[in-house]
Amino acid sequence: MLISAVPDPSAFDVSYFDTVYRIQAEDFLRGIERNGLLIVDSGKRIQNAIIDRITSLPIKYRQQLQIKIEEILLKKKTKRIIAITTSSNVTSPSNLLDLAYQLKIDTQTDALIVGDNSLKTLKSAQKFDASIILLSDYRNSDFEKARQRYENRIGPIDTLPKTDVDNLIIHSIRFSKWLRFYDPQIGKGNNTSRFRKGIEYILSLWKDRGFFASQQGFGDVKIYTCSAERIRDDETDHAKESKLELNKEKYRKIKRELIEPLENQFPWPIELFVKSDPDDIFHARHLETQHGIINVERGFDMFKSNGVFKRNFFTLHTAASSHLKECRELLDADVGDSA
Repeated sequence: MLISAVPDPSAFDVSYFDTVYRIQAEDFLRGIERNGLLIVDSGKRIQNAIIDRITSLPIKYRQQLQIKIEEILLKKKTKRIIAITTSSNVTSPSNLLDLAYQLKIDTQTDALIVGDNSLKTLKSAQKFDASIILLSDYRNSDFEKARQRYENRIGPIDTLPKTDVDNLIIHSIRFSKWLRFYDPQIGKGNNTSRFRKGIEYILSLWKDRGFFASQQGFGDVKIYTCSAERIRDDETDHAKESKLELNKEKYRKIKRELIEPLENQFPWPIELFVKSDPDDIFHARHLETQHGIINVERGFDMFKSNGVFKRNFFTLHTAASSHLKECRELLDADVGDSA
């Protein structure tokens, strides 16, 4: 699960730095690398100001910070930066605190990271709240405690208040413009109403609380699964034909009972991909966003018949990216038309 922060560039002013402050700054950027999101303005004023401040630090403070900030801000593969067009009319490069503060308000980000002088300014303007974090106290902050909690395995979800589970999912999907669901069991065509309820639950949170999905109308949903029956080369023609007909029947059932109801309920395109998996590589269940991958241990059949959660665990699993790419690149199963 992911946690987000807007950085005030002045938090990286050289005047603050000593060895302890450097450690706090490194911990902040290291946390962002692991399971954080850095929110900046689309005009790159915050981004460029941070880079300028870090590159001007003495080498004893600069070296690791420069590596981390370049990984986050300049290398797209990290997917840890989100550029937002803000409502702020700040144009002066010397007044980036107002821009950072407005970004936090616009995006409802988890934290605004500031230096001591900025904290005093915000308090004087009566703009202070508990989500404004001093970089000098980062290690002890509630933000860092939450980040560590989200980084670890979450669950069992049936023991948590539903509001806590909602919050975990919202943190995972809030800043994504697309969602991908991976669950090989969906293709069997059983319990379609329960799979629909689980996916519907996540999409409803995205529709209501997703920054781009709710405010700007972005949304693209893909569901990946496997065919109900695996057809082997050494089977008889009769067995192959029988399995092929069953796969087509299951596909039509899934389209009718899962995909079409979701399309009727939500404003985004929802695509179903049924894959042929002869080597049985498609196993784990995942929710993938632009910025992270969540292993949903028991899959998207998440609710009991009485509406409470089944036993399930969520784990941040960014390393699964190449595996999920393999799953997407499996050949499409022969399931015929959706009619």
